Amino acid sequence: MKLIFILSGLIKIMDIKDLITFILTLWGLIIATKGLVTWRKQIKGTKEFEVAYDLNFSVLKLRDAIKHVRNPAIWPSESSKAVEYLKAKHPEKSEGDIKGNSHAYVYEMRWDEITNAYTEIEARLLAAEVLWGSEILNLIKPLDRKVTELNIALKQYFQPEFRIEGFDKLHNIIYNQDVQNGEDDFGKEVTKYIQDIANYLKPKIN
Repeated sequence: MKLIFILSGLIKIMDIKDLITFILTLWGLIIATKGLVTWRKQIKGTKEFEVAYDLNFSVLKLRDAIKHVRNPAIWPSESSKAVEYLKAKHPEKSEGDIKGNSHAYVYEMRWDEITNAYTEIEARLLAAEVLWGSEILNLIKPLDRKVTELNIALKQYFQPEFRIEGFDKLHNIIYNQDVQNGEDDFGKEVTKYIQDIANYLKPKIN
């Protein structure tokens, strides 16, 4: 009888130990799971911040590049720089061809800033789409259209053989018509579309 009692007591002790072990293990798993969820949220938050910040920075670079392209003022130093730029980019062109079209080449040189900013935006949009879906792409589209409109206007303006729009309309697109007050209608549209993107990204940065 004593042996049975002792064995029964050992079984009860082992059950209690097993129960405690189970509870501790379960608690550990719960804590680990919560920690993993928190860690994932932190990683996602960090990634969202980086993508939003970089994309917003690139969009603002594009804004400044568009303003630079549309600035009607061309200084002699910029014209000289454009000549050197074209010599390096198009070594096949003669000195006379380059100097004769230096005004157009200023805009080709300026356009490189838009190209660089746009390349950055496209590289970052893929990560943004993964994080937030197609909404960010829809916000970029109106800005895409304004950049395309400006590019087409420049080509038609400096290459009359491709011109299908009136000269005055092209002039109004290429040159900021209200430099003293900051922006004309074209510039205001660009600013609005950029602000829409900034408003979308701001909560992800702050």
